[in-house]
Amino acid sequence: MPKIVVISGSRRPGNNTDKALRIALDEIGGGAEVEVVRAGEWRFLLPGEESAGLTSQGVAADDGERLREKVLEADGLLIATPEYHGSISSTLKLIIDNLGFPSTLEGKDIAIFGVAMGPSADNAVSHLRHILTHIGGRVLPTEVSVGSVHRVFDESGACTDEDVEDGIRAVARALLDHITGPDSDGLSRL
Repeated sequence: MPKIVVISGSRRPGNNTDKALRIALDEIGGGAEVEVVRAGEWRFLLPGEESAGLTSQGVAADDGERLREKVLEADGLLIATPEYHGSISSTLKLIIDNLGFPSTLEGKDIAIFGVAMGPSADNAVSHLRHILTHIGGRVLPTEVSVGSVHRVFDESGACTDEDVEDGIRAVARALLDHITGPDSDGLSRL
């Protein structure tokens, strides 16, 4: 079974990025083994910070190595970011920076989408694509930018806009189809 690492670029409780990701995860369903990385549940070092080893509870002081291992084992990644001040979240950038140099994203198939309170997440999606391709990731052409995200989910977190839901599902489906397709080595399809 293929493995997909899903990364949420928001750490706020009840955030809109995770609401949108629920749709993508539903679309992936049982088609892949999925590891979800929610920024608020993992500890990542700032660039230049040294790991302190283990905490007093015997837990790793940072999760960078654990994430690098998961990404290396993955057949593909799905990365979602909120748009903050016209770009990706600093939390997501920190996660990407913790993937090492050279990045463990090099040569990986990646699907992306963004959400924004404003009219679109186009800037965030564009910046994310640029960053990921710069470090050698193979970003799929299917993407979605969800604007006015606070208006397309109800209080329960359900999407109320069919086009938005279809767009998010299309991104997840494109990744799943890409990594499970007949030439799933990924070399000739992008």
